[in-house]
Amino acid sequence: MTRPEDDQSQKPPLLRLILFVGKPFGIAFVPQHYVQVVYRMGKYAGCRGPGMIYTSRLTETLGPLVFTKSQRHEYTFENIVARDVLAVTMRLATSVAYDPASAPELASTLTHAPRETYVNIAGVYIRWALLSKANRFNAAELTQADVRAQIENAVQEQANQELKFLGLRLSAKLRILSVELPATLTERHETIAQRRANILASTEFHPEEYRRAMVSEVLERLAQGNAESFVNFSEILEAYAAEHPAEGEAGARPTNLPRIVEQPPLTLEDKSHTQVEQPLKGAEEQPPPARPKSRL
Repeated sequence: MTRPEDDQSQKPPLLRLILFVGKPFGIAFVPQHYVQVVYRMGKYAGCRGPGMIYTSRLTETLGPLVFTKSQRHEYTFENIVARDVLAVTMRLATSVAYDPASAPELASTLTHAPRETYVNIAGVYIRWALLSKANRFNAAELTQADVRAQIENAVQEQANQELKFLGLRLSAKLRILSVELPATLTERHETIAQRRANILASTEFHPEEYRRAMVSEVLERLAQGNAESFVNFSEILEAYAAEHPAEGEAGARPTNLPRIVEQPPLTLEDKSHTQVEQPLKGAEEQPPPARPKSRL
């Protein structure tokens, strides 16, 4: 594999001439988005570049080239526990950059690692920050735009603070691409949404629309030659008369009023007391009959 500093296709002729003449004297070239690790007497002495650099051929040697450009990566984190103890899956996207000069204590170790290692290390700290920030909201709230914006800013700030000692940073805005809720919560939300739709449908129901649908059904059955129907024709006629009042009438008589039937209250015979027959009023006022006279 050709090293970036050995690729002559992107270098102008003058630069190639300078490198050809100055290479024995310690002149080297570092491409853009790279830094050159330099060892002095076998010990890490820092990084130089990009551009033309000078090294002492007697005491210094060149190490690996370190990629410092931002690397775009998407992370998928499972089992992120929300405040209501539900595990969700979140997918994030951000960019990770490494600068050896910002953490010289660990640069001697991290400069030998491949560029994919920086992305993996940053993913661990992003997950830790996400666990602490997402736990403040319910699983349903994690799908809201304002809540996700708060989590994005908080996670990026905490992750940069913790990655600072390694020389890593999130160089681009962290974005939450998707939040996958557990299957049980999704089914519950679907049930609630269906219940709300049924409630709204019942509130918007109008009797005239129901009657109009019944009339349409009867006409379709009659057109098909089927005279049997479960619809009462008297109700259909009353509905039609209510919707189309005759001329000169002030208004149609409502047909859906309940019919009130008056019934006498039911009484039970009281058999606990003996009823005494009262004498008739006319019998008290009538005088007793006269006795016949004796013949003696």
